[in-house]
Amino acid sequence: MGLFTAWPAWGLTAVDLYRSGKEATALVIGIDDEAHALSFGSGVFISPDGLLLTNAHVIHESTRILVYGATDGQTPTPEIVAVDPDLDLAALRLTYTHPVPYLSLAKETPEDGMAAVTIGYPRLPDVLQMGLTIHPTVFPVTVSGEAMGQSRIAHRPLPFLHITGLMNAGSSGGPLVSAASGHVLGLVVHTVPYLETAKNVQGESIGRVMLRAGLSYCIPSARIREWLGADYFPGDGPDKPTGQTQRTMPKPTASAGFVTTAHLLQLMTDVIRKDSDLLDMAIRHYESALLLESNRPDILHDLGRALASKGNVDDAWERYELALELMPDDLRLLTDAGDLQQQQRRFDKAETFYRKALQQDPCYSRALLGLGSTMSEQGDSREARRVFQVAAHCPSSSSLAAYQLGIELERRGELTGALAVWERALSQLSNGIPAEEGLITRIRHRASQLRNRLQAPPAQAADDFNLSLAGARASGTHQTVSSTTSPSDHIK
Repeated sequence: MGLFTAWPAWGLTAVDLYRSGKEATALVIGIDDEAHALSFGSGVFISPDGLLLTNAHVIHESTRILVYGATDGQTPTPEIVAVDPDLDLAALRLTYTHPVPYLSLAKETPEDGMAAVTIGYPRLPDVLQMGLTIHPTVFPVTVSGEAMGQSRIAHRPLPFLHITGLMNAGSSGGPLVSAASGHVLGLVVHTVPYLETAKNVQGESIGRVMLRAGLSYCIPSARIREWLGADYFPGDGPDKPTGQTQRTMPKPTASAGFVTTAHLLQLMTDVIRKDSDLLDMAIRHYESALLLESNRPDILHDLGRALASKGNVDDAWERYELALELMPDDLRLLTDAGDLQQQQRRFDKAETFYRKALQQDPCYSRALLGLGSTMSEQGDSREARRVFQVAAHCPSSSSLAAYQLGIELERRGELTGALAVWERALSQLSNGIPAEEGLITRIRHRASQLRNRLQAPPAQAADDFNLSLAGARASGTHQTVSSTTSPSDHIK
């Protein structure tokens, strides 16, 4: 008899297990914009309305969280429902217009020797450098039993499921799924690494390499259920093997894998500062996607952005023009076109694109900031100031948007506008929401610094400003992940 058998009561097979498991598993990315760092992990949907579980350490200290999976490309911006750094659990909510594939949390405690699989995203740099698209990977494992361990912060004694079987880094937050029932038995939290001496053909030591021991540990589903509470399991009816909701999701397009992978590569270059190798990989994936769907305006747009980041201005503009013919009123495209024209000091054309974007959304902050900068470059300081003031008084779509807008206004010398943005954001935010605590602290700190500068005598304010810039440069140099640092150094 093989490792997997059909679920006797439901007639499901190993094919169902693998397919359903992969569809319900997502790639979770935590972004720290200040430290210029990325954290990669996995997550699993446990309800058809988009409730996703992952590890808290995957999103720790992130200013942004992105989720890839369950649809063609990047998913909606997640809302953090709850975070427990000590238990290392986080629950995110993603809002879709359709049910998502999901796996049910098990009620049963797994027996020793139970066959299972873990599902997660592989070590991304290795996959991406080979030209392959990102994908979830299934690992057959065995439940070895229960092992006692400690909570992450308070070091409280806690039980963990001990499993044997190889898996990759990046599996943190991914599900452990029973081969018999299809239920989530637990959430992967630790894989055990070890250092091994590498030798040449003569048997001489040439260094040490990190390997995986084939031992991993999971947070049991019983503890996850207890943490989530009864509100997330109303009624808690009879168990089903998997979330077999009717498939109403849009079917992924032929180019979906290339587009998603290129998006991720471009994100990595934006966060860890421009990296020509990653940009080249992103461009190749976009071009591969266009070979499959030549008239996709969003792919043309994204390829144009990658080419512009690379400095290939003429090629970038050619893609923008093709995309503009197909979606002439797209906010992001119009703004990016304005940015490219501004970089080329074609200020009249840049102004035209920014104003067209603002006709669609008068409070689109990127277009407002671009227009203000363009007017300033043309010597119209009064109009530039007016545009920046509009940006400062427009409602922010989120606390992150307010934070980033304030940073940009401060950089442009609009100090009172930046302070107004941050003070309004602080007045609107609710204290005690785990999703906002780190961002609230950053906004409060920035606002306090700026308030002190504005209240100080002019000479002192100038000195403080110069010191602040020097400190920021020193800090940025220390924290930035340069192109010579492997992104894998920041992967969980």
